[in-house]
Amino acid sequence: MAGDAPLKIPRAHDRLLEAGPRVLSDAELLTALLSPTSGSNKIRDAATRLLDAAPLAELAWASPDELMQQPGIGPSRAAALAAAFELGRRAGWSPPARGDRVLDPRKVYELLRHVAHADREEFWIVLIDVRGRLIKPSRIAIGSLSQCPVSPRDVLREAVRSGAHGIVFAHNHPSGTVDPSSDDLELTDRLRAASELVGILPRDHLILGAGNPAYYSFVESGKWRR
Repeated sequence: MAGDAPLKIPRAHDRLLEAGPRVLSDAELLTALLSPTSGSNKIRDAATRLLDAAPLAELAWASPDELMQQPGIGPSRAAALAAAFELGRRAGWSPPARGDRVLDPRKVYELLRHVAHADREEFWIVLIDVRGRLIKPSRIAIGSLSQCPVSPRDVLREAVRSGAHGIVFAHNHPSGTVDPSSDDLELTDRLRAASELVGILPRDHLILGAGNPAYYSFVESGKWRR
């Protein structure tokens, strides 16, 4: 009607304060985070483009450089997004701590869940004591998109130095799939033999991925050759 004031659409920031964050859509939450003092279409469009580019679950693991590939996301906004996602992970994720039992493959996955989202292959070991309790995880090597060559000497050096009784091997597949390759099978056999040679008990080898399933356990699958 002529003379009426234009309809005011509540900003995401205002809706969050009035009704709480749970009522907001993903796009509104991103908008509130990207610019809490502005409800401009430009900011809402940037949030929508982010969600069009990747699902929220993938955005949560994106690096600031990857976030900045989207129009409207500069260094400050990319840093704010990365910080918010990391805070959310820390609040809702309680990985095993030193002294916790980690013989269950799921426990190992929770400890190394961040590795599943790495953009290059990484090889890790999880060192445990005689009662199956965590001593520490240790990254051994960073490779390429499709491989991460390691030698038994490199893998076992830290285990021997730390006085570990047992060891779990782990690496990620950036492709997201966790099916073992022939190279994975061969490496597993070599690492098991080398571990037993130096008196360290090999317990499992996990392949981590960002898809579903999230990990592959050689022990659970029955491919832990004896």
